[in-house]
This record gives sequence, C-alpha cells and structure tokens, in this order.
Amino acid sequence: RRVGVVSGGGRRGRLRLLPRPLDGAGARLTIIRHHRVYGDGERPLYRLGVSESLLASQLALLRRLGLVPLTVAEGLAWLASGEPGHRVALSFDDGYADNVRRALPLLGSAGAKATFYLTAGLIEERRAPWWDVLAHLLSRTHLGRLEWRGCALPLAGARARIVALRALVPELRVAPQEQGARLAELAARLGVAEPAPCGLAAWEECRAFAAAGMEVGAHTLTHPFLTTLAPAEQRAEIGGSIALIHARLGTRPAGLAYPGGDHDAESVAAARDCGLAYAVTTRAGDAHPTAPRLELPRRGLSEGACLGPGGRFSSRLATAELFGAFDRLRGNASERAAEESAA
Repeated sequence: RRVGVVSGGGRRGRLRLLPRPLDGAGARLTIIRHHRVYGDGERPLYRLGVSESLLASQLALLRRLGLVPLTVAEGLAWLASGEPGHRVALSFDDGYADNVRRALPLLGSAGAKATFYLTAGLIEERRAPWWDVLAHLLSRTHLGRLEWRGCALPLAGARARIVALRALVPELRVAPQEQGARLAELAARLGVAEPAPCGLAAWEECRAFAAAGMEVGAHTLTHPFLTTLAPAEQRAEIGGSIALIHARLGTRPAGLAYPGGDHDAESVAAARDCGLAYAVTTRAGDAHPTAPRLELPRRGLSEGACLGPGGRFSSRLATAELFGAFDRLRGNASERAAEESAA
C-alpha cells in the first residue's frame, strides 16, 4: 500500500495525512531509535525506553502502514538498491536484558527485525551505565535534600527525585575520568555505598539476538561522550567494542551507534578506520540514498511521542512522529535557542 505522510495544518492546527508519491527520488529509510523495554506498570526513576505494550502497538501500527521493520543493515542495502519507496529499520541501544526478554518475542510475533547496539565493555565487566548509577544513588539515598555545587535539590518523594535526576544528568556529560569522580562524590554525599546493579544483558543472553535473525552492532566499550576523548581513545573505544563483540558472539559488527549521538570528525574517522560500514546518530531525520553512511539520522519514537489523552496509544501521533511532522517545529525551536544563547 502507499504510505501517507503527515503534514501540519488543517483546521485548528490539526495534523492531516497527505499522500506521498513513491518515486525513486523519494526513496528513504527511517531508522527508529529505542533503548529499554519496560514491563507494563514499571515506574523506574529514570525512564529510558517504552513499555512492552507500547512497543507492541508501534509494531502493529508499522504493519498496518506496510512498514514492517528491518535491521539497519538490511534497510541500507535496500536503500542502495535504487528501489523506490519507504522502509523502516528498528534499533535498540545499549544492550539491556529487557531487549532479550521483551523486545525479541514481540519482534518475532510481528515478523519484524531490529539492530541491537551493544556497549561491550560494560557487558563484559557487568558494570551499570552512568545514568543507571545516578538513578540508583537517588533511589537508595535516605536524604531528603542534596546540596550540589551551589544548588539545593529536594529529594522528598519520587517526583522530587526525578526532578533532581534531570538536573544532575547534564552535570555528568563530561569526560569519563571526571564523570567517575562526580559519581563518587554524589555517592558519598547521598550516603549510598552499594554498587548499582547491571541491567545489561549477559553475553549468553546476547547470543539470542543473532539466533533470532537480528543484527548486532557496536556501541563502544564504556559509553563515553566521544568528543571528550582524544582521537586514539575514540578509536580504542570503537575498535575495542567491535573486537570484543566478535570474540564473544562470533559476529563482527558492521555498524555503530555513537553513544548519546555525540560525535565529531574524529569519531567518523575512527569508525571508518575500524572498517565499519555505517554509523547512526541521534539527529532526527530520514536516510536517503546519498546520506553519509557514517552519520545516519534516526528518529526517536518515545512514549511522549505516541501517547494521547489518558495515556492511550495514539496512532495519529505516532504516525506524525514517524513521518517527521514536527521536524520543522523542532528546527525552529533549536534556531531560536541558538540565537538567544548568542545574544
């Protein structure tokens, strides 16, 4: 079937679905970006993903649109074939165990594929990613207030702790050594000594991805912000991840997801030097036949983008996000923010 595109407009600002001509020049690949898949009813302090039922609804919607997801590598092969139309690829970052336990069964039932980008060093060491460490500290502390770098952050109740977490996340977008020092300082101030549990899949669980016909990609060793590293350190993170995945799973990744989307020219050069065929970012948009293969855009399809009034799944909102109806609005907002910061 022909797939409609979502456009802003209509009476009272409503969105309208308009037909999109499917010609060769319009060939495009939409890569959807996910992380965790939570059980229905789970309420983590730091929510980095979607619920199991929401993912099922997304997959059902994609099937109705004639866009059953592919792996990213399959999608890029289709894009290079010159065939007209639109395809969707699905991706999951980090390598959480809930991807194995919840995402894989849903993908299998839907006849869908996906790419799973693994943070290989953290999986090897059974070490929690930094954001999970932060959430653990805030969840376990008995303090009702945190004094941090001139700010007082209330911690009385779950809502206050979520607000505190959001305030602290930007403080940890720094180089690995400084990030570790800040987490250690937070642990001391919050009075939490026990380490955060690792929610990433073990290597034995990760074997299920390839066994189910999915693609396995690299996501560096320790999930650093690559632009905070020297070029040699970037190559070590990327190349080390590829080598470790190959050693543990017997498959060599062809693709990379830049952690947090953070990358620069040195990151792209490192990915190329490591022999990768492609790399994905967190920049919103679609991949076209001429798109740079080492800086591919992806679209988030978060709960906030899919839930309508009453917290129910909205096919219209999800389709609007999928087809980029809000890209111009976000672009205008980013331009205004840049102008204000420069003023």
